[in-house]
Amino acid sequence: MPLNLFALTNNPSKRIVKFELSNDVQEELTNYLTAQETRFTQAEEEIEFDGKYKPDDGEILFIDGYDDIDDLSSAVENPLSPEVVDPTEDFFAEIKALFTGYTAENGNVRVLLQNFDKRRIISTNGLSIFHSSNVYKKIEGIGLTIDHKLTATLESGKLKFFSFHNTRQMFDLSEYYKVATDDDVREFAALDIIKSENTEQLIEISDSWVRRKISLIHQSGILQNVPINEMKTVATEFNIPFLTEMDDSEEVIKLPDNKRDLKKMLRFLDEDYYKSPLSNTAFVTNSKRVVTI
Repeated sequence: MPLNLFALTNNPSKRIVKFELSNDVQEELTNYLTAQETRFTQAEEEIEFDGKYKPDDGEILFIDGYDDIDDLSSAVENPLSPEVVDPTEDFFAEIKALFTGYTAENGNVRVLLQNFDKRRIISTNGLSIFHSSNVYKKIEGIGLTIDHKLTATLESGKLKFFSFHNTRQMFDLSEYYKVATDDDVREFAALDIIKSENTEQLIEISDSWVRRKISLIHQSGILQNVPINEMKTVATEFNIPFLTEMDDSEEVIKLPDNKRDLKKMLRFLDEDYYKSPLSNTAFVTNSKRVVTI
């Protein structure tokens, strides 16, 4: 059965929209996404998400009883209901996820989702070209690139995913993870890349917001995946307190000893800051509040 392509957006008046596809594109898209689903479902063991565990190879996380408040399954079942996507760069910038789906043999609707990175927009600004028949041709109109892998699947309230960080770009998952306990804060402070002068004081100033951020940062793996020198460069750009020091021969992040600077650092590590590529203005992403730099 041919798959349709939908977008989940930040626009409350057009929360779900549909892409009109030509027959040949729809056929190729169906094969492309079906192959992605096959790879996605090869995980042998499902681990219930608790906000702490990171899946190894062959494992996948899941949330049971996820509330599909956007009713993605209805769009899949009734593809003529959603409005057609508005082909403008402003509207494409509001897309947070691409999705498709079908009714499985068990009668349940299975939704396949990809987190949408705005860098995948093929902009009408400038001159976009593509290679075809030994020459480069101009791309007419706005477009996008479909990712090579799924971010998550949703079926009968069961949300499956490998990366919590990528999945929460699409959905609000705050109610499904636990805030960091005192032991979790101690574990965070004891990381090889972290330097805490007074861990017990850190626990005392760790309110629920701080503990939630620590849990999210731990789950994202950003401290293990992004070099400190890159963090320092970006932190300087956003005027974020980001002190480091040498511990033996290794550079480590020094945690601020006051709550205000600690929160700024944790918000930064949780990637809550964003700089508009158009206006070069810095924002706090959860509120789009302009940051004074």
